[in-house]
Amino acid sequence: MKQPEFIVDGMGGNIAKKLRIMGFDTEFWLDASDDFLINKSTHEHRLLITRDKGLFSRISKSSKNGLLLSDDDETKNLVFILESCNIKHINHVPNLDTRCTVCNGILRKLNKTMLSNPIPERVYKNITKFYQCSKCLKVYWEGTHIENVNKLIDNINRLLRSKVD
Repeated sequence: MKQPEFIVDGMGGNIAKKLRIMGFDTEFWLDASDDFLINKSTHEHRLLITRDKGLFSRISKSSKNGLLLSDDDETKNLVFILESCNIKHINHVPNLDTRCTVCNGILRKLNKTMLSNPIPERVYKNITKFYQCSKCLKVYWEGTHIENVNKLIDNINRLLRSKVD
């Protein structure tokens, strides 16, 4: 089954980053017009995610696919998005689908001897797994940030299971 693809308006930057790192193709537009977002989501068959009630009203009236995030809690919003797409489980990251949080590019494993971007010396000495974005070339590694994201994913999976039970 094909994973959903998203487009997130300027009010949902953190949500877009989390969806990307979880492995979802997610476009994020900070200053795009409502018309641009609606047209792009329609032509690319992306689910438009917004906090903007006016934009959501326009999406709903035109029978387009959209979700209105009404909660301030990021975890609840992510669960709402995933439930709306009938997703029951998220794999820990990095996974085969994990995307760059900056540009949405696909991450590829990288041998640390091939690193061209400077990284902190302690990271180079202590970390063995590195990934690089295929588009912007940003380098990622498995550190405490990944541990924290995986704790968030564990919580999301627990909440998704509790909705099913």
